[in-house]
Amino acid sequence: MKGKNNWKIWVCFVCMIWMGCDKNMDTLAEVSVLSISINGSSLINGAENIPIESTISIVFDKTVDKLAIENSLSLFSDIGEADYTISFSNGASKLDIQAQFEYSSEYTLIISATEIGVNGGKLKAPLALVFSTANDDIIKSQQPCTSVNDCLRNVELRGSAGLGTFEFYCNYPIYEEKAEWESLKQAIIVVHGASHNPDSYYSYMISTLENQSLSESTVLIAPYFKPESGPNAEDFYWSSTGWRDGKLSNNDNKISSFQVIDELINQLADKSHFPVLDQIIITGQSSGGRFTHIYAPANFAETKHSEIAFNYIVSESQYFYYPDGQRIDESNNQLFTPTGCGGYEIWPFGYNIVPEYLNSTSVESFNFHFGNRAITYLLGNGSGSDGTLNTTDCSATLLGSSRFARGENMYRYMELAYPGEHKHTKTIANGILHDGSAIYQSPEFKKLLKDILE
Repeated sequence: MKGKNNWKIWVCFVCMIWMGCDKNMDTLAEVSVLSISINGSSLINGAENIPIESTISIVFDKTVDKLAIENSLSLFSDIGEADYTISFSNGASKLDIQAQFEYSSEYTLIISATEIGVNGGKLKAPLALVFSTANDDIIKSQQPCTSVNDCLRNVELRGSAGLGTFEFYCNYPIYEEKAEWESLKQAIIVVHGASHNPDSYYSYMISTLENQSLSESTVLIAPYFKPESGPNAEDFYWSSTGWRDGKLSNNDNKISSFQVIDELINQLADKSHFPVLDQIIITGQSSGGRFTHIYAPANFAETKHSEIAFNYIVSESQYFYYPDGQRIDESNNQLFTPTGCGGYEIWPFGYNIVPEYLNSTSVESFNFHFGNRAITYLLGNGSGSDGTLNTTDCSATLLGSSRFARGENMYRYMELAYPGEHKHTKTIANGILHDGSAIYQSPEFKKLLKDILE
């Protein structure tokens, strides 16, 4: 907010506090604001470059009354009241204000601390925000979306039989046609695990970006590989494990999970919208780590977009791809060739029976990319029981005795099989045992992020 207009906020607050003051108010009936966003991004006091066609969304902790909101809400500029309509959703606990603003103008949004709840509850504190609109219709910057409830987006991607819908969480509207993002220098794509909870991983990572003062320069994407068909026939969905291996979706209109990430990267690489973005990090936890480990050498995006630096962070996976039939013998930390385990070289442990996405990729090309793309193994070395560790299939147990050991063995293999000829590294997060929240908010991950982005 411009300094010369500070007095407006103070006047608004004084007036609203006077109007809303009631010493006999029942605090149990108070209504609180949970989040405020505009076009899917957080709306803060003093926000600038707001598009002239915008939707302001306000989420309350209780159901509110439409008429009461209409009477207590004001949205105006120096020349008068703005042109807007209001609607409700989420059981009337979410208010959407569809507004048509003027260019190069300053607006004030007020909701006074009056009775707006359906049960007569008063707004706990008055709301007053001042923001200014853009000079033209090109969006160059905006506040990132940090509240997971507001950040779910979707895009139509082309599958084998036409267009289908794919959902993802993102802190910026990356498919906005009128945007030229001047401050978005890098992107992070974080892939969920077997629990199919992209919202959780989005929250973990947005917290780290905020902590590291990176959220205003970083696009964060958390893709959602749905495990089953939803109410919309156009939605892509995968088998419970097929998505993590690059396989085709289960719906009739098929697409590889690898192709989905390629398409998201293609959008980020569009210089007409992202003129300064030059780094992309793909990471995944647990099953998402398995996805990342094989997507790294498989994908066509890195070769296509050579102007962008790519990094892959494989976090706490228990499964790993090996370029040949050798493994690590934990008794002596040396290479050996296993016997008596049929199928231990089948995809994704080896390059046999690969998904359709790789039909045109030779094993030689795949293995070359595997050794020459920047892969970091993010390993938690915490002790304790790991109930999700596969200890029955020989193709899994050959990889190591624990989740941590399997990551260590993978890196040890690269050191022995490709000494001085690979681009793999490892980072150990001390005391963490298979915990996505802890590992993505750990000091070790934050340092790794800083080292990559510097």
